[in-house]
Amino acid sequence: MEKESKSIFEEFDIKNYSGETGVSRQYFGIAGITVCVEQGPDAGNISFNKKFKQFAEEGPGRDNVILRYHFRLPDLGGKDLGREIYHRLPWAVYRKENGWVYLGIVEEGKGERVYRVGIFNKDYTRGMIYGSPVETETGSGTGKSALSLFPTDQVWIAPLLADRNAFYLHSSAAIINGKGLIFVGHSGAGKSTTLRMLEGRAEILCDDRNILRRWDCGWKVHGTWSHGELPYVSSSSAPLHSVLILTKDTCNRIERITDKMGVWKLLLTTIVKPVVTSEWWQKELDAMEKLIDEVPVYRMHFDKSGEILEVLEDLTKKNKVL
Repeated sequence: MEKESKSIFEEFDIKNYSGETGVSRQYFGIAGITVCVEQGPDAGNISFNKKFKQFAEEGPGRDNVILRYHFRLPDLGGKDLGREIYHRLPWAVYRKENGWVYLGIVEEGKGERVYRVGIFNKDYTRGMIYGSPVETETGSGTGKSALSLFPTDQVWIAPLLADRNAFYLHSSAAIINGKGLIFVGHSGAGKSTTLRMLEGRAEILCDDRNILRRWDCGWKVHGTWSHGELPYVSSSSAPLHSVLILTKDTCNRIERITDKMGVWKLLLTTIVKPVVTSEWWQKELDAMEKLIDEVPVYRMHFDKSGEILEVLEDLTKKNKVL
């Protein structure tokens, strides 16, 4: 009988905290996924940016991911990291049959130095994060800006979303009358401007990255902690009423877009991409096709007068599509 291959964690001799004393656990939720962050006795006192308070949960959920911290670098000497599929500062990414290896790299002298190592199983539901907690930290007193201690959490959450009929969109989003609206457009199209006008009249989710997920009950928009210019984040979600493509204008109106190919071209440019694989793309294309078939898309013409708010409130009060 052929010998069963080791898991990626066994290959790298990664310690499991199960049953060990002195282990702390924190839980955070995003788009229906609960992330458990485990810190062992060697972790010291690590804190997260205050934005994560919005996403804190009391314990495990129905769909759980575990990240375990080890504040030292593993010995990679002689280890088979797998096939390198990406190498560009600040990342080098390797793929193995049973998992992924992410190396955080910085320039040093004439070469590169590894400051962070992330080892994930095949579906990104288990991960080990290695390295000093102070490396590449910017600012002071703000706490860690990513649960993985990477420059961003999107590189490992995006593959999780693909397995759940979901994806990140470069967008802003808000809830009006209990219904979710997501605003998309190229850089400078007015995503942050729109949310500024909505302040006090809507629940703002996030001005830069939001998640659309197809549940059994339909599509929902979920806020994330990956904000941009505006420091507002929310863990809230709402049934997705419509997608609005932003167009700065001298008038305030919306019009239904029936050109599905045009919508395809635009929305595909706004998907936030991790390390792209053919499997990831196919899953996201399938989800995007369902979104375009099931959710109305509008062109939103607006100026800075704020009059567009009345149009949006009227839109969300209607049960049928215009």
